[in-house]
Amino acid sequence: MQLRAEHARLLREPRRSAYVAFTECFQEVHALHTEAAISVSAEAGEPDRGRLLRDADGAYERAGELLHGELQQRQSAVTVEGPPVVTTAAFEAEDALLASRVELSRWIRQLERGATAEDRERVADDALLAVHQPLVRFLNAASAALAEDGLNL
Repeated sequence: MQLRAEHARLLREPRRSAYVAFTECFQEVHALHTEAAISVSAEAGEPDRGRLLRDADGAYERAGELLHGELQQRQSAVTVEGPPVVTTAAFEAEDALLASRVELSRWIRQLERGATAEDRERVADDALLAVHQPLVRFLNAASAALAEDGLNL
């Protein structure tokens, strides 16, 4: 029993570091997606509209660089540290983030083509909001994994 408790203690810090790093990067990507959505949804005249779309594109591109670089590295660390329930929750959260990214891209591209896209705005907003629950599930799974003391087997 003492060995199990010591093993759980040794796993705790590397797991905590992996979980926190993933969460921080995830939230940074989501914040950039939100920034892009705010830019494209702002009411502006024609000259300012182009600038807002460029701002949205810039935030979207920075989010993509983080998502396809650092976040995937953080995801790998979570996968290595485990346990499987946390890994699964991280993948589900990342999937929700990717789904919101697709809808945001569609919305930006429609607006760049000059279309009015109120229906796409609603879908993109819903996708951005839908990221919250999978992230909460990841955080709950991570918290439970860190709370495991190795004595209740």
